[in-house]
This record gives sequence, structure tokens and C-alpha cells, in this order.
Amino acid sequence: MALSVKTKEHIRRRLELALPKWGALAGGAIVLALAIAFTSQSLHFVVVRDTHGGSVRIFTASTDVEDLLEQSDTPPLGEHDEVVWSQIADGELMQVLRAYTVDVTADGTTQQIITTGATSAELLEELGISYDENDLLTPAADETVTEGESLTLQRVDYVEYTEDVVIPSEQQQVLTSLYYRDQDETMLLQEGSDGLDTVTWRETYIDGEWSSTEEIDRVTQVGMVPTITKVYGEKAPVSEFVGPEIVDGVPSEGVAATYTNQRSTGYSASATAKGASGRRLTYGTVAVNPSVIPYGTLMYITSDDGRFVYGYAYAADTGTAMMTGHAFVDLYYETYEESVESAVIPVTVYIIDDAVAAQYQQENDQILERLLADTP
Repeated sequence: MALSVKTKEHIRRRLELALPKWGALAGGAIVLALAIAFTSQSLHFVVVRDTHGGSVRIFTASTDVEDLLEQSDTPPLGEHDEVVWSQIADGELMQVLRAYTVDVTADGTTQQIITTGATSAELLEELGISYDENDLLTPAADETVTEGESLTLQRVDYVEYTEDVVIPSEQQQVLTSLYYRDQDETMLLQEGSDGLDTVTWRETYIDGEWSSTEEIDRVTQVGMVPTITKVYGEKAPVSEFVGPEIVDGVPSEGVAATYTNQRSTGYSASATAKGASGRRLTYGTVAVNPSVIPYGTLMYITSDDGRFVYGYAYAADTGTAMMTGHAFVDLYYETYEESVESAVIPVTVYIIDDAVAAQYQQENDQILERLLADTP
């Protein structure tokens, strides 16, 4: 239906009256929206952290340091204080670094420097003080000197020199129960001699004062030779060979036979001598009647009273006295004097069975190899 001219005119007049009002409302809405948007963009979280206090988190639109200090109830900045900004997950961190004084002692003088936190190296550089890798820094060069600490630089110098040092001959003893009859008796096995070493020393001086001396090198010019003496040792075996543990003077296992109150004698031979079995003679080899004790048998020999211990030994030789029954065993010694020392001793002989003896064969072979290597 078409509007009449009168109706159209009426509508036009109403619109002319309404448009200014709606325009004002729309404009206000736009201004309000812009204000809200600006405010929301300006407001942000700031954590104010003071090295002389705690941390305060505030919601603010300000970026001015003084405003932020006031809003967070943080004391104002001092003359040398600093502020460091950084981003955090939900805002910004404003660190307030309070200045403090550090005493720096170097080269006999102490001076002060103001800092908000620096390493020892940085403080020395700021003061124009140089140092090298030998010098001592407390705290260390890469450590921060905290408030209340002082910085100390100590100059370190080294002095090196060499000298010839006499090495006195060592006194070594070989224990044996052979001398049970005369326990003060000794036998010199090796005459010792002093050695000579060239030693390099390093002396350390801190701030001109001696601190320490250490050995940094040693070269042997003449080797020291120990003095070796054989002396009495209670129940110390003559032989170095090994076998089952001895408990109350008796092998703890493997005893196949025991011969008590038997006559033993002593003998010696040249350093390269071999027994009738073909085995080289050393301490721990004895002569036997092979029809009673077969060659290669491991045995343990001790005096009946237990004061003398020949120890573990192998049947390796024979002789007339054993074959005629005048002696049960003849104990080998490397010197004539020792063989005389043990000319006749009543002994007990423990025969070790083959199975148990085999457990010690490898170790005893190694001992024999060493003994032969030491023989001149």
C-alpha cells in the first residue's frame, strides 16, 4: 500500500528530530569502547623485587619507576641504586639493586668500591688492578662479591731449585725361627748402600711471605740398596712355600699322615744345585727316603715343641742318612752356617694329600720361579 504524502512528511520530521539524539548516543558508545580498550592495554602486572626486601606484585597502568616504587611501598632509589627490567610469564619484573660498599685489599692497600653486584674480576677491572692465573682471589674471579663480603687479592710467586739428596740405606729384616736357640743371632744377607737423587723443589710465596715447599720432580742418580738382615721371628717359617692354614701348629686340612719325634738334619749346596728328583734346591726343599715319602710330596715341618718352623716344603732330594734311617728328613739351607744352626732338631712332619697339595701348586710354582730368579 502506497504511503500518502502527508504520512511521508510526518516520518521525515520525526527522523530529523531523532537523528541527533541517536548520533550522540553512538558517539558516546564509541568513545567509551576506545577508553576501555586503551585502559585494558595499559594495565599490566609488575613484580617489584628489592634486594633489601621482599617482592611485591602489583596491577598497574604506570611504567614510571618512582610511581611503581610508591605503589609497591618500596623505598625510593638511592644515589647508586639501579633498576633492571625483565619479562616474566604474566608481566614484568622490576629488580631494584641496592648499592653497597666492598673493601678491596691488594698490594698492601685497601680501597672501597660501590657496586650493585659484580664479580671479583669485574671489580678489579673497574679499579684498574691486574692479576694473573697464579694469584689468589677471594672470592674467586667469577664469583659475585655479595654485600658484607670483602675482596682480597694475594700475589703468588714461585721459586724453583734443585739439590742432590742422599737416600739412606733402608734396614730390612727377614724373619726366621731358625735362630730359636739363640734369638739374638743375626745374619747379614745384603750389605746396603746409600742412594743419591736429584730433587727439584718449588717454594711458594704469598704476598712476599714463604708459604710452602713441595717436591715437583725427582731423578735417581744412584739407586739405594737396602741392608737386609735375617733375624729371629717367633714361629716364622724358613720356607716361603704355602699350603693349608696352620691352626695351633697343625695344617687345618689335607693331612694324610703324621710323623712325630723324627730326627732332622740340615745341609746346603751350591746355588745352582739340583736334588735327586731333578728339582732345583731352595729353601723349602728337603731330602727324604723316597720309598717313604715320594718326590714331589708337599709336607709341613715343625719342631716337636713348635719353637722352630721350617714350614711347607717339597720332597726333592735324598741322602745316605735318610736311606740308612739315621735321619728322617734333611732340611735344605742356602748357607752352610744355617745348616749348622739346625744340625739336629726333633721334628714333626705332616704329609699333605695330593688333592689338597694340588690347590697350592700354581702359587708355589710362582714362588719357586721368583726364588730362582733372585739366585745369583
